[in-house]
Amino acid sequence: MAAFNFNIELHMCRPILIYVCNPMSIKKLIAALPVLLLFAIQIAIPNTALAQTEMWDTYLSKIGDQPATVLLDMNLILAAPDKRYPYVVITGPRAHKCDQKGMPAAIEIDALESILDATGNFLTGLTPKVLVGTVMYNCQRNNYYYVRDTTGIRNAIMRMYNRSFKDYKYSIIIRPDPQWLSYRTFLYPNDETQNWMDNNRIITGMLQEGDSLKKPRTISFAACFNTDTARNAFTTFVTGKGYSINKTPSIKMSAAPLCLLFSKVGPIKVDSINVVTAELRNEVKKHNGIYNGWSAPVK
Repeated sequence: MAAFNFNIELHMCRPILIYVCNPMSIKKLIAALPVLLLFAIQIAIPNTALAQTEMWDTYLSKIGDQPATVLLDMNLILAAPDKRYPYVVITGPRAHKCDQKGMPAAIEIDALESILDATGNFLTGLTPKVLVGTVMYNCQRNNYYYVRDTTGIRNAIMRMYNRSFKDYKYSIIIRPDPQWLSYRTFLYPNDETQNWMDNNRIITGMLQEGDSLKKPRTISFAACFNTDTARNAFTTFVTGKGYSINKTPSIKMSAAPLCLLFSKVGPIKVDSINVVTAELRNEVKKHNGIYNGWSAPVK
């Protein structure tokens, strides 16, 4: 009987419960976006600029009244803002063909990615940079880079477009952003979106394994805290909600070392799991803890 389990020692990261660990290029990831719109996945690849593992994830959003697809490196939140890269460069081409929702046509993806590959390589020759995310919206595909220096970047990118991609319209926005607000408050998903992303990832994986989700099973949850007082208060809350306490392990060398593993038996209800986990997240947050997500055996 298989199970989707989390590693409690990874709780300093966002709750990441199902991994697709593969050194896939950003180009291949973007090419897979039609699939990603249905099944959120994460890609672990090295980030040489910040010397840490990247964790790319995608979600659907809205900008104004139009849909947008956001793809970003979730793990950069652990280092943001990085003062070595105080400027944001937002640039990308406009697609020739889009659907009614403003999403570039599938046949455009390779061309848009080739342009952005060239842009990234071009920037590498000008200044140290970090690619933090990309947004597809309103027929536009824009990459978000944080860079160390902006000297000559605008003119250099304009020359590149006019020389090599003259058939495409493009945008270039360059501004100081030492607090990484474009990443932390625009690209990075809010709590509600993260809650949906995490649950959708687990449920999608279980459905792909042939699980109907209807059979009762033990659904296990985890959270970690800084103090015994906080953990005890949260324990009182979850026992009052009908959860069983399984373990209270301590994790050494951790910012939140006092953990709680708890569970409840029942089917996985797609229409209510987001409400359940949102309630748990909010309660954990009240006690300055870290919510580590949930897991369940496939049946």
